[in-house]
This record gives sequence, structure tokens and C-alpha cells, in this order.
Amino acid sequence: MADTINRIKAFFMGKSILVRFVLINVAVFIAVHIAALCISVAEIDLSLIRWLELPPVFMDALTLPWTFITYMFTHYDIWHILFNLLWLYCFGLVFLDHFSERDFIIAYFSGGIAGAIFYLSANAIFPQIASNGLLGASAAVLSIAAATVTRAPNYHINLILIGMVKIKWIAVACIAIALLTVGTHNIGGHIAHIGGIAAGIIFAIGCKYGWWHKQTRKRKAVILKPLHRQSVSEASAREEAEKELDKLLIKVKQSGYNSLSEKEKQKLSDLSKKI
Repeated sequence: MADTINRIKAFFMGKSILVRFVLINVAVFIAVHIAALCISVAEIDLSLIRWLELPPVFMDALTLPWTFITYMFTHYDIWHILFNLLWLYCFGLVFLDHFSERDFIIAYFSGGIAGAIFYLSANAIFPQIASNGLLGASAAVLSIAAATVTRAPNYHINLILIGMVKIKWIAVACIAIALLTVGTHNIGGHIAHIGGIAAGIIFAIGCKYGWWHKQTRKRKAVILKPLHRQSVSEASAREEAEKELDKLLIKVKQSGYNSLSEKEKQKLSDLSKKI
């Protein structure tokens, strides 16, 4: 069992961050459907999705704080997850050509959180817009897409049946669809999408002007400086210990072990273990 877990872990960690996020979404989708099937067969009155989706009411969401994260990895409809993961993979590949894997994580989660905030805020102002909770990675995926387009608007993607298209035109089409359908169905979801798009644009602009990485470099400088001093100190102490050990070993070689005092014998034993 432990060997199987280690193999799965090695397989997972060997993949790029993009593939890992795709696998997490797929794994959650499969797990949700297996659990739902088991609950149905056992005739248990339990709604699993209720514990994973983001509730439409802010106070309810506060009682289920983990849903701010779980909702952006949870899908129930097969077409929903297929479209989301297709867009995530396509834009994610381009994203990683211009940003780091760490940036991918930040953009994904910031888009998901921004989508949640937009969704809850809109529902607080207009309570009638959302009766169901929020599910799916759409806001997070749109954050990745928006950040990619903001950084590299003229990057070309080869679309089936269409050919080479600049990603900025794909983004314009997606945003137009999102805005035009706001007043039709799933209004809360579309508002969450706008939050994800806004987060992605802000993230890309922040990276361009060094807002995020500048802070990271400052923190690293503070952390690494004392560590460097500590490593030099340790190296100096080890060098001194090696010199003392050499002196004792030379004395043993010249005059024998019994020529050492009890204190020197103890010191020789301690240094041998230490070095």
C-alpha cells in the first residue's frame, strides 16, 4: 500500500504544475461521482456537493470556509469540466512560457478567490441572482487566460477548423460571451467569471511592474542573510574541530593512545563522533 502511494506521489510530483492542477480537478470530479453513487445506493440523505460548493450567502460561506477553495476544483457536469480543463490546458501552456509555476499557482487561486468575492458581493446586493452555490474552476481558469492575454496578446494558437488565431481575439470573444450572458442564466456564475478575469489582468500587470516579485525578493533577502552567517560560523567551527582532532591523532601516532590524558581521550572520542 505504501509503495503504491509512493508511486502515485512520484508520478504526480514529476508532472508540471499545469498537469497537476488538471489531475486534481479530474480526481475530484471522479471522487465526487463515486461518492454520490455510494450515497445513492446506501439511500443516505446527504448532499455531498453542499459541502464543496460555495454557498450564495456570505454568512453561510463563513460557516464553510473551505468552500472558498474546494469550489474551484469541483465540477459535477461532464461538459463543465471538459470545457474548463480544455481552456486551462490551452492557456496554461502559453502562461508557463511567460510566467513561472509559482505564478501559475498564485494566478489560479487569486482568480478563484476573486470570483468567489464577486459572486458573494453581487448576491448580497441582488439576492435573487443566485439560488444555488458556486461550482467549477471557471473563474480560476479565466484568471490564467486573462493573465496570459495581458502578457502576450499577440501569441498565436492553432484552432481546429479555423487556423492560427491571436489569443487576444479568443479572449475578446470569451469576455463578450460572459458579458452578454450575464442577464440570461447562471448570473452569479458569470459575475464570478468577471472576478476571475479582473484578477488575472491585475496579476499580469503586477508582474510586469514587479509588484509581487519585488516583495518576494525582499523577504528572501531577510531570510537568507542570517542563514548565510550561520553557515559560515558552522564551517569555521568545523575547521577548528578538525585541527584539534589532527593534533590528538598525531600525538597518538607518535606516543600511543595511553599518552593521552583522560580529558584528551574524552575530547578525541567527542570529536570523532562529531566529525
